Amino acid sequence: MAFPRRLLADDEEVVLELRPHWSSLGWPLPALAVSVAALVAAMVAWPSGPVAVAYVLGALCGVCVVWLVGRSIRRSTTSLVLTTSRLVQRSGILGRRGRDVRLTRINEIGYHQTLWQRLLGTGQLVVEVGGDRGELRFDHVPQPAAFAGELHEQLAALQAPRGDRGGDRRDDADDAGADDDRRRDWRQDRGGGTDRGGGGLRFPDDTPPAGVPAAASPSVAQQLIDLDELRRRGVLSREEYEEKRARLVDRL
Repeated sequence: MAFPRRLLADDEEVVLELRPHWSSLGWPLPALAVSVAALVAAMVAWPSGPVAVAYVLGALCGVCVVWLVGRSIRRSTTSLVLTTSRLVQRSGILGRRGRDVRLTRINEIGYHQTLWQRLLGTGQLVVEVGGDRGELRFDHVPQPAAFAGELHEQLAALQAPRGDRGGDRRDDADDAGADDDRRRDWRQDRGGGTDRGGGGLRFPDDTPPAGVPAAASPSVAQQLIDLDELRRRGVLSREEYEEKRARLVDRL
Protein backbone atom coordinates (compact mmCIF):
# COMPACT_ATOMS: atom_id res chain seq x y z
CA MET A 1 0.00 0.00 0.00
CA ALA A 2 2.89 2.39 0.72
CA PHE A 3 5.11 3.86 -1.96
CA PRO A 4 8.79 4.70 -1.37
CA ARG A 5 9.06 8.01 0.42
CA ARG A 6 10.15 11.04 -1.55
CA LEU A 7 10.88 14.61 -0.58
CA LEU A 8 8.71 17.56 -1.55
CA ALA A 9 9.28 21.25 -1.08
CA ASP A 10 10.38 22.54 2.32
CA ASP A 11 11.63 19.08 3.41
CA GLU A 12 8.08 17.70 3.28
CA GLU A 13 8.08 13.94 2.82
CA VAL A 14 5.46 11.72 1.18
CA VAL A 15 4.43 8.94 3.55
CA LEU A 16 1.62 7.22 1.57
CA GLU A 17 0.24 7.70 -1.92
CA LEU A 18 -2.89 5.76 -2.89
CA ARG A 19 -5.12 5.33 -5.91
CA PRO A 20 -8.84 4.60 -5.39
CA HIS A 21 -9.75 0.95 -4.93
CA TRP A 22 -10.61 -0.94 -8.13
CA SER A 23 -14.22 -1.10 -6.93
CA SER A 24 -14.42 2.60 -7.84
CA LEU A 25 -14.72 1.48 -11.48
CA GLY A 26 -18.36 0.81 -10.62
CA TRP A 27 -20.97 -0.54 -13.04
CA PRO A 28 -18.89 -0.54 -16.27
CA LEU A 29 -16.98 -3.61 -15.11
CA PRO A 30 -19.99 -5.95 -14.56
CA ALA A 31 -21.78 -4.43 -17.56
CA LEU A 32 -18.87 -5.33 -19.84
CA ALA A 33 -18.74 -8.86 -18.40
CA VAL A 34 -22.48 -9.37 -18.99
CA SER A 35 -22.41 -7.97 -22.53
CA VAL A 36 -19.45 -10.14 -23.54
CA ALA A 37 -21.12 -13.22 -22.03
CA ALA A 38 -24.34 -12.45 -23.94
CA LEU A 39 -22.45 -12.04 -27.22
CA VAL A 40 -20.60 -15.32 -26.79
CA ALA A 41 -23.77 -17.17 -25.76
CA ALA A 42 -25.67 -15.84 -28.79
CA MET A 43 -22.91 -16.89 -31.18
CA VAL A 44 -22.69 -20.39 -29.66
CA ALA A 45 -26.38 -21.12 -29.03
CA TRP A 46 -27.78 -19.37 -32.10
CA PRO A 47 -25.13 -19.49 -34.84
CA SER A 48 -27.68 -19.11 -37.65
CA GLY A 49 -29.45 -16.17 -36.03
CA PRO A 50 -29.78 -12.72 -37.57
CA VAL A 51 -26.55 -10.81 -38.01
CA ALA A 52 -28.20 -7.72 -36.55
CA VAL A 53 -28.29 -9.39 -33.13
CA ALA A 54 -24.55 -9.89 -33.21
CA TYR A 55 -24.07 -6.27 -34.29
CA VAL A 56 -26.21 -4.98 -31.45
CA LEU A 57 -24.43 -7.10 -28.84
CA GLY A 58 -21.04 -6.10 -30.29
CA ALA A 59 -21.97 -2.42 -30.14
CA LEU A 60 -23.10 -2.90 -26.54
CA CYS A 61 -19.71 -4.43 -25.70
CA GLY A 62 -17.96 -1.48 -27.36
CA VAL A 63 -19.97 1.01 -25.30
CA CYS A 64 -19.09 -0.86 -22.11
CA VAL A 65 -15.40 -0.86 -23.07
CA VAL A 66 -15.41 2.91 -23.64
CA TRP A 67 -17.28 3.41 -20.37
CA LEU A 68 -14.75 1.26 -18.51
CA VAL A 69 -11.76 3.02 -20.09
CA GLY A 70 -13.15 6.39 -19.03
CA ARG A 71 -13.57 5.21 -15.44
CA SER A 72 -10.06 3.72 -15.46
CA ILE A 73 -8.54 7.01 -16.64
CA ARG A 74 -10.43 8.89 -13.94
CA ARG A 75 -9.17 6.41 -11.34
CA SER A 76 -5.57 6.75 -12.55
CA THR A 77 -5.73 10.54 -12.27
CA THR A 78 -7.13 10.47 -8.71
CA SER A 79 -4.79 10.19 -5.74
CA LEU A 80 -4.87 10.48 -1.97
CA VAL A 81 -1.49 11.52 -0.58
CA LEU A 82 -0.39 11.63 3.04
CA THR A 83 2.72 13.68 3.72
CA THR A 84 4.48 14.54 6.95
CA SER A 85 2.36 17.70 7.26
CA ARG A 86 -0.65 17.46 4.90
CA LEU A 87 -3.44 15.25 3.57
CA VAL A 88 -3.91 15.93 -0.14
CA GLN A 89 -6.49 14.66 -2.65
CA ARG A 90 -6.27 15.38 -6.39
CA SER A 91 -8.76 14.28 -9.07
CA GLY A 92 -9.92 15.15 -12.58
CA ILE A 93 -8.95 14.39 -16.18
CA LEU A 94 -9.25 17.70 -18.06
CA GLY A 95 -10.23 19.91 -15.15
CA ARG A 96 -8.55 19.29 -11.80
CA ARG A 97 -10.01 19.36 -8.31
CA GLY A 98 -8.10 19.17 -5.09
CA ARG A 99 -8.40 19.20 -1.31
CA ASP A 100 -5.46 20.08 0.90
CA VAL A 101 -5.75 19.68 4.67
CA ARG A 102 -3.06 20.52 7.19
CA LEU A 103 -2.57 17.72 9.70
CA THR A 104 -2.50 20.27 12.52
CA ARG A 105 -6.15 21.12 11.74
CA ILE A 106 -7.40 17.54 12.02
CA ASN A 107 -9.47 16.93 15.16
CA GLU A 108 -10.77 13.40 14.63
CA ILE A 109 -10.13 10.48 12.27
CA GLY A 110 -12.56 7.67 11.46
CA TYR A 111 -13.58 5.26 8.73
CA HIS A 112 -16.69 3.41 7.58
CA GLN A 113 -16.99 0.00 5.90
CA THR A 114 -19.99 -2.08 4.94
CA LEU A 115 -19.77 -5.86 4.96
CA TRP A 116 -19.21 -5.92 1.21
CA GLN A 117 -16.51 -3.25 1.47
CA ARG A 118 -14.74 -5.23 4.21
CA LEU A 119 -14.64 -8.25 1.90
CA LEU A 120 -13.19 -6.14 -0.91
CA GLY A 121 -10.74 -4.25 1.32
CA THR A 122 -12.06 -0.75 0.76
CA GLY A 123 -14.08 1.85 2.62
CA GLN A 124 -14.62 5.51 3.40
CA LEU A 125 -12.19 7.64 5.38
CA VAL A 126 -13.81 10.34 7.54
CA VAL A 127 -11.72 13.27 8.76
CA GLU A 128 -13.05 16.03 11.00
CA VAL A 129 -11.18 19.31 10.66
CA GLY A 130 -11.51 22.68 12.30
CA GLY A 131 -12.95 25.67 10.49
CA ASP A 132 -15.68 25.86 7.86
CA ARG A 133 -14.92 22.51 6.23
CA GLY A 134 -16.23 20.44 9.12
CA GLU A 135 -16.20 16.77 8.11
CA LEU A 136 -14.40 15.52 5.00
CA ARG A 137 -15.13 12.13 3.42
CA PHE A 138 -12.81 10.26 1.09
CA ASP A 139 -14.46 7.37 -0.77
CA HIS A 140 -12.93 4.13 -2.13
CA VAL A 141 -9.86 4.27 0.14
CA PRO A 142 -7.93 0.96 0.10
CA GLN A 143 -7.59 -0.48 3.62
CA PRO A 144 -9.04 2.60 5.39
CA ALA A 145 -8.22 1.26 8.87
CA ALA A 146 -4.52 1.00 8.03
CA PHE A 147 -4.56 4.43 6.43
CA ALA A 148 -6.25 5.93 9.50
CA GLY A 149 -3.59 4.31 11.71
CA GLU A 150 -0.77 5.80 9.64
CA LEU A 151 -2.50 9.17 9.79
CA HIS A 152 -2.62 8.91 13.60
CA GLU A 153 1.12 8.14 13.67
CA GLN A 154 1.93 11.17 11.55
CA LEU A 155 -0.17 13.38 13.82
CA ALA A 156 1.70 12.09 16.86
CA ALA A 157 5.08 12.63 15.18
CA LEU A 158 4.05 16.13 14.15
CA GLN A 159 2.97 17.07 17.67
CA ALA A 160 6.17 15.75 19.27
CA PRO A 161 8.64 18.64 19.83
CA ARG A 162 11.67 17.87 17.67
CA GLY A 163 13.88 20.38 19.41
CA ASP A 164 13.27 18.79 22.79
CA ARG A 165 14.16 15.34 21.46
CA GLY A 166 17.39 16.68 19.99
CA GLY A 167 18.17 18.53 23.21
CA ASP A 168 17.58 15.40 25.27
CA ARG A 169 19.99 13.43 23.12
CA ARG A 170 22.63 16.12 23.45
CA ASP A 171 22.12 16.29 27.22
CA ASP A 172 22.47 12.50 27.49
CA ALA A 173 25.69 12.60 25.48
CA ASP A 174 27.07 15.40 27.68
CA ASP A 175 26.18 13.48 30.84
CA ALA A 176 27.83 10.33 29.52
CA GLY A 177 30.99 12.29 28.65
CA ALA A 178 31.07 13.85 32.11
CA ASP A 179 30.72 10.41 33.74
CA ASP A 180 33.63 9.10 31.67
CA ASP A 181 35.77 12.06 32.72
CA ARG A 182 35.02 11.48 36.41
CA ARG A 183 35.82 7.79 36.16
CA ARG A 184 39.07 8.52 34.30
CA ASP A 185 40.17 11.11 36.91
CA TRP A 186 39.37 8.71 39.75
CA ARG A 187 41.38 5.89 38.16
CA GLN A 188 44.34 8.20 37.62
CA ASP A 189 44.18 9.25 41.28
CA ARG A 190 44.28 5.56 42.20
CA GLY A 191 47.50 5.17 40.25
CA GLY A 192 46.12 3.20 37.32
CA GLY A 193 45.87 4.01 33.59
CA THR A 194 42.98 5.53 31.78
CA ASP A 195 41.85 2.23 30.28
CA ARG A 196 42.46 -1.48 30.57
CA GLY A 197 45.04 -1.55 27.79
CA GLY A 198 46.95 1.27 29.50
CA GLY A 199 47.30 -0.68 32.76
CA GLY A 200 44.24 0.50 34.69
CA LEU A 201 42.91 -2.24 37.00
CA ARG A 202 39.94 -2.31 39.38
CA PHE A 203 40.14 -4.54 42.47
CA PRO A 204 37.29 -5.59 44.77
CA ASP A 205 38.12 -2.83 47.25
CA ASP A 206 38.41 -0.13 44.59
CA THR A 207 34.94 1.28 45.16
CA PRO A 208 34.38 4.68 43.50
CA PRO A 209 33.56 7.54 45.83
CA ALA A 210 30.17 9.21 45.85
CA GLY A 211 29.46 11.10 42.64
CA VAL A 212 31.66 8.87 40.48
CA PRO A 213 29.63 6.38 38.40
CA ALA A 214 30.85 2.81 38.65
CA ALA A 215 32.14 1.32 35.41
CA ALA A 216 31.43 -2.25 34.41
CA SER A 217 33.81 -4.59 36.27
CA PRO A 218 35.98 -6.90 34.14
CA SER A 219 35.93 -10.61 34.82
CA VAL A 220 38.31 -12.21 37.34
CA ALA A 221 40.22 -13.88 34.53
CA GLN A 222 40.74 -10.54 32.80
CA GLN A 223 41.84 -8.96 36.09
CA LEU A 224 44.45 -11.70 36.49
CA ILE A 225 45.78 -10.95 33.01
CA ASP A 226 45.89 -7.21 33.78
CA LEU A 227 47.57 -7.91 37.11
CA ASP A 228 50.31 -9.96 35.42
CA GLU A 229 50.81 -7.17 32.88
CA LEU A 230 51.32 -4.65 35.70
CA ARG A 231 53.87 -6.97 37.31
CA ARG A 232 55.80 -7.34 34.06
CA ARG A 233 55.85 -3.57 33.58
CA GLY A 234 57.22 -3.12 37.08
CA VAL A 235 54.23 -1.18 38.35
CA LEU A 236 53.66 -3.75 41.11
CA SER A 237 56.28 -5.39 43.28
CA ARG A 238 56.41 -9.15 43.66
CA GLU A 239 54.77 -8.99 47.09
CA GLU A 240 51.95 -6.74 45.89
CA TYR A 241 51.40 -9.00 42.90
CA GLU A 242 51.17 -12.15 45.02
CA GLU A 243 48.83 -10.49 47.52
CA LYS A 244 46.38 -9.20 44.90
CA ARG A 245 46.59 -12.40 42.87
CA ALA A 246 45.67 -14.45 45.96
CA ARG A 247 42.63 -12.24 46.56
CA LEU A 248 41.47 -12.66 42.95
CA VAL A 249 42.00 -16.43 43.02
CA ASP A 250 39.82 -16.64 46.13
CA ARG A 251 36.99 -15.14 44.11
CA LEU A 252 37.10 -17.92 41.51
